[in-house]
Amino acid sequence: MLISGCSGNASFQKESLLGRNWGRSYESAIYSQMVNPDANKNLEPVLGLDGTASNYNVDKYKGSFKKEEQRQVVNILQLQ
Repeated sequence: MLISGCSGNASFQKESLLGRNWGRSYESAIYSQMVNPDANKNLEPVLGLDGTASNYNVDKYKGSFKKEEQRQVVNILQLQ
């Protein structure tokens, strides 16, 4: 007795769109981030931002992880 269901016959299964493109978005993101693949060969200093502006940006970035303190609302006039 032979019983066949939806689980077995691979000849009827088609490869899904997701299966065919598995990992493509990751590869695309990596490729899109490569502006200059030979950048590690250039040992010249990076020009553009001075030290003050760079320090400001780094401090602002580090500060973005701190939780904001809850400000307490103070009413000048308290009505009864």
